[in-house]
Amino acid sequence: MLTYASPLLRVPVEILERIGLEVALLDPVGPPTDLVALLCSSKYVHHVLSFNNSKDLYAKIFRGMFDFDALRRRYGRRPLRTRFLAAQLKTYCTTLQRLRRGDIFAPDVEDVLRTAFVLITENDGKNRVQLEWANTYAFVNNFVRQRLWQHTINGWPMDTPLNSLSLWVMWGMTDMNVLAHETPDERNDLITLVLPYAVMSFKYSSYFAPDDHYALPLPEEWEHHDLVSLQTAHGDYPIYPARGDTVAEVTHFGRVIRFRTPPITTAAKLIYFSRREIIPLVIPQTLPPDRPTALAQGITWGQTQEDIREVNSHAGAQFVPASHWEWKSTLTPEQRVIEEEGVCRRDLLAPSAAWDNDWERFTACWDPWADSDLKGVVYTFGSMDGLWQGRLLIPEHSGYLALVTSAEYPEHFGETSPFMSTWPLFMRLKEHHCISPQHPVPVGGPEDDEFDDGVRNAWFPAVDLAERGNRATLTYRVDGEQLKSEHETYVEGRRNSHNEATCRICLRRVEEEERTRRIEANAPPRHADYESDFAAAGLGRVSDSDDDEDTYESTCSGIQDIIFTGETDANHGMAWGRFTFLGRVRPWDGLLALVRVPADPNQRGRARWVFRGYLQYGKVLVGSWRGMTMDAASIPWEGPFVASKRA
Repeated sequence: MLTYASPLLRVPVEILERIGLEVALLDPVGPPTDLVALLCSSKYVHHVLSFNNSKDLYAKIFRGMFDFDALRRRYGRRPLRTRFLAAQLKTYCTTLQRLRRGDIFAPDVEDVLRTAFVLITENDGKNRVQLEWANTYAFVNNFVRQRLWQHTINGWPMDTPLNSLSLWVMWGMTDMNVLAHETPDERNDLITLVLPYAVMSFKYSSYFAPDDHYALPLPEEWEHHDLVSLQTAHGDYPIYPARGDTVAEVTHFGRVIRFRTPPITTAAKLIYFSRREIIPLVIPQTLPPDRPTALAQGITWGQTQEDIREVNSHAGAQFVPASHWEWKSTLTPEQRVIEEEGVCRRDLLAPSAAWDNDWERFTACWDPWADSDLKGVVYTFGSMDGLWQGRLLIPEHSGYLALVTSAEYPEHFGETSPFMSTWPLFMRLKEHHCISPQHPVPVGGPEDDEFDDGVRNAWFPAVDLAERGNRATLTYRVDGEQLKSEHETYVEGRRNSHNEATCRICLRRVEEEERTRRIEANAPPRHADYESDFAAAGLGRVSDSDDDEDTYESTCSGIQDIIFTGETDANHGMAWGRFTFLGRVRPWDGLLALVRVPADPNQRGRARWVFRGYLQYGKVLVGSWRGMTMDAASIPWEGPFVASKRA
């Protein structure tokens, strides 16, 4: 019998790889199953195009299927090496298959959901399409409804990384189409499932470190048990994470990262408010139609029909940016260069860039006793400047505090027990920066309590505020001496007064660089110092080492402290109450604290509250408000809130 060699044996490897790429990306959505048929065509093709022998092919397939600009910004070019992209292709495709299979009881479901959440934070259009192909929302919807309360303690659902990831992936895949197709019963059932996480602030942790602290990381000598001020029926208070708690070591594009699952409470609040905001507030026809009519009738305070329509027109719980597959096609060449240069900037258009601050929290704020030299920006300056609108949930005071002493889940717990009301939130904020060599305002709190940094006053000591022009001046006392701190008002597009010649941060960096140069100048020669000589002799080598150091480069802005001032606009004040705001950013993780004070001290029914929360994916401020207590260690009356920027 005559045998004939396959003509494929005469095809150059480069051409075969090109054919494999075209076949794999004929339909780029879902794992490249069409490539399997090509691999089965002959032993030779299978050998040439196998994963071990053709990493370059699989790296190109990754680039055609998934987004990767976020990697460049967060870790530089190292993760984009061929072998890392190829390996990540296997990880992501396996995750998509597991999600599409729908097995919510699989033993590795936590890893699957963590990878899905990472895909959401890296999404610039392609990742979202892949997750939709995998029926990701259906997967987490089933999980939440069947397993979120599978294991309880005294009837309450547990705060675990698995539960948290399920709610975060659910929220990350939620859009208006999802809400529109939920039945009222499905919506109410979901609200019942997430309500404990959203409301029970003394039971479930909302922050990467308790809000009592501004100065972080904590001193090593502060032991975990020393920081707990109360033992409630629900456990320790404040809630400090145990070292390693909720932290997973994950290999991500060849780099082992410590990933801390974000607080379950934040996702629960977003899910809760999104389901309530979709139902418009009822507009009583007995109200004046608008403000001019109300004033003409002598009504100077209270809502009009127009005010309630304004509340209904804006959702505080804004969805995660989704984008589309070919989003870069709408960019100019100049914009495309900026998006792909791998630098974190405030003017980036990539949806994944909105997650960059959050990503730094997930991967660098996993231990309140530690900090990372490579941690990037956890709050992008200028983000809070403008008009913010959202909603509060206000549980009845005594009913809420009664839950503190009751370990068992109440039979009738819900929005009516304790009774909970909702109220709009409006605030127009200005952002101000303390620029070196100015000295920032010291941390607040009582002198005799080193564990209390003054969260009840947004981490400020007693201060007098004066705003004139583009300056905010804070006056305070230290050891009886009156001091002032100047803050420059942030204006979009205007440079601040930073000067490298006077900035203490820049001068300190120059000193450190000079010290390093002196040390290196006296060091013995290394092999690398002769690499150019070897290369000239034809003996050079290409470095592709896994041991390359991770680096984080940044430019100095001179900003040492970020504070906020604000008030309610006149029309919002007449409808919902007039307030002033003073706040601050915690540098360690970007937690914001805003103290809200009635503009009129005699205004009845309005109290001094402190709002604490994180800006999520650059769009939504999510957290809890708290009432006043005698000291920071006491459990306050609290409730959740969300707000997003209108203008």
